[in-house]
Amino acid sequence: MRHYFIFFFFLFIGIAKQVSAQCTIQGIVTDESSLPLAYANVFIKETLEGASSDEEGKFSFQTNASGSVTLSAMMLGYETYSQTLQLPLSSSVHIKMRQTNVSLNEVEIVASSYQLNGNSQWKKMNAVDLVTTGGSVGDLYNSIVTLPGTQVNAESGKLFIRGGESREAQTYIDDMHVLNPYTTSGENEPVRGRYSPFMFEGMTFSLGGYDPEYAQGLSSVLPLSTKDESPINKYGVNVSSVGFGGGGTKAFSTGSASLNLDYQNLGPYYKIFPSRYDWISPYQKFSGGTQLRYEPTERSLVKLYAGYDYTQFEERLKDRPLHLKENNYYLNTTYRNELGNGYKLFAGAAFSFRKQQVNGASIPNDFFDIKEWEIHLKTKLNKRFSNLFKLQAGMESMIRYFGSGYTFSEKETSISQSGHIDHSIHALFATGSFYLSDKFNVAVSSRAEYTTINKDWNYTPRLAFNYGQNDFYLSAIAGRYTQLTENDYMLQNRALASENCWHYILGGYHQKNERVYRLEAYYKKYDKLASIENGVLNASGDGYSKGIDAFFYDATLIKRLEYRLSYSLNYSERKYRNYPVKDIPQFASRHNASLSLKYNIPGMKSIIGITNRFASGRPYHNPEKEGFMNARTPYYNSLDVSWTFLAHKKLIVFASASNILGRKNIFNYTSSGEAMTNASRNFFFIGVFITLGGNTAYDVSNF
Repeated sequence: MRHYFIFFFFLFIGIAKQVSAQCTIQGIVTDESSLPLAYANVFIKETLEGASSDEEGKFSFQTNASGSVTLSAMMLGYETYSQTLQLPLSSSVHIKMRQTNVSLNEVEIVASSYQLNGNSQWKKMNAVDLVTTGGSVGDLYNSIVTLPGTQVNAESGKLFIRGGESREAQTYIDDMHVLNPYTTSGENEPVRGRYSPFMFEGMTFSLGGYDPEYAQGLSSVLPLSTKDESPINKYGVNVSSVGFGGGGTKAFSTGSASLNLDYQNLGPYYKIFPSRYDWISPYQKFSGGTQLRYEPTERSLVKLYAGYDYTQFEERLKDRPLHLKENNYYLNTTYRNELGNGYKLFAGAAFSFRKQQVNGASIPNDFFDIKEWEIHLKTKLNKRFSNLFKLQAGMESMIRYFGSGYTFSEKETSISQSGHIDHSIHALFATGSFYLSDKFNVAVSSRAEYTTINKDWNYTPRLAFNYGQNDFYLSAIAGRYTQLTENDYMLQNRALASENCWHYILGGYHQKNERVYRLEAYYKKYDKLASIENGVLNASGDGYSKGIDAFFYDATLIKRLEYRLSYSLNYSERKYRNYPVKDIPQFASRHNASLSLKYNIPGMKSIIGITNRFASGRPYHNPEKEGFMNARTPYYNSLDVSWTFLAHKKLIVFASASNILGRKNIFNYTSSGEAMTNASRNFFFIGVFITLGGNTAYDVSNF
């Protein structure tokens, strides 16, 4: 209880230090016909200060800001509104919002895709939405797990989508592949995304049936878009319960330059909230990133991002100490140009590198190391030829290296093993979109891919339909996707065929008055999975995954309260790896559900977030029972809370607590029957983010 008291004491102590509001902003929100719009979100850009319009379209809130500010308004089905105001105001504000043209001439196929950018008829989500979601702790992937189609895997922290493994979900930044998007952590400790949500202005989470431009993901892709411009000079620092950091952006007439540095050390945290692990040297990570944006002309843009992080920790296991060190680099450069006559050109290059070294990996006195890198090159061209047809075509290459080594030496015993693979993936892809009417369109796609390691050609077609009537949309997708098997298996057998998965998806969507309803059914058919039969590694494995995803979002029930409910039902079986029979994979759970609440309290300059996540028990193999995958873990449940407090227009306090009920969640059991759980049942975080220059409290120490 002492730990809870300390946490909640710091959580609420800042309320007493609020800065009194200096002025009031009030007015009305209407459409172009002057009819009032209810539940529009009105706010000062890049702050927490704002309110929702009532049933008569009226709004009112207080602000600490002064001088020139940007007032914005957002509402589903309407274009984002922005107006520059000079505070204090002498009169009320009249906001007229223009309805978005939702004819299917401008809407792409959207089944199984959550488009989280500003130009989407789906629920808009930005960096602020992510960090204010209960239990997200500001992590991109942890927040996404509250969406339907995802499966809770709290011991890893990675994305598991619709019965697929985490390696089947790929991440892209500005359309360029990221080989290692997650940080490194200890055993049964969840990883985090390497990149801050504040870097991105657009996030499109695809649960399947995605465009063949994206490759090497059997289940899903997460394309992230960095900001095209950052016109404001801003500098900031942050201090939290796990570390500190700082950085900022310098804007100039044709672009900007950003730098961010961050250091994390869990040693002080574990002194207050002890871990059940015996840490010799607790988790530490240093990371840095820089981004350059340059506009040579009004129609062209060059962006460069470079990131580096170093991770190390050492823990004492039952039979040995384990010491891990890892270096990770990522470089991304893209060029976009509108060439005229409707042509748009994209070219990009990305480099990913990871080197990991582990002492005491399996037994005392052994050493294991991994080195891998990837060069990704891509170019594409798209053009709308008419109101009826649009075409995109491109080519790409992924040049890869993976090497690993293992050594053991003690007295007269010595073991040394190593291996590596060099290979590449070359592909052509194209998508033609046919807009047959303002209610119906069809997308026909194809990808031709050659993998050098197994000298294998793959052709992956995709067909998608979209129909819309008023506020209702129906979508259907069928497509084939391929992915090379795991590196460890390719080291043993380079002739293994690429793994395959067919996606069949049917979905419906309806939104009206800040309410969203969504229901999707899917079926995935796997084949050519890596499988071990009679001691021989081949590509004879197969499997399936099928289910239903449901999603509901509402911001109308109670003023300033928004909530979303997600539910996923999944049936999946696989015969792969060393499975003797086809059975449910250990990472898959039948039922997953989450309820997320977010309540805005303008008088306290606060947003309260609450998230409850549930997952049914997962299968595991108990050697004392007959059969395979013959037992189930207990169900998973975690109640998480967060609090975001704008103490000043340049100071924000964020606090969160996960699994506040202290439930012991079990993910698997060892062969000796020992339960596998997280190092700590709870995780508490409190951070203070201070802007030293500029007018924003969100982009401090980020881009």
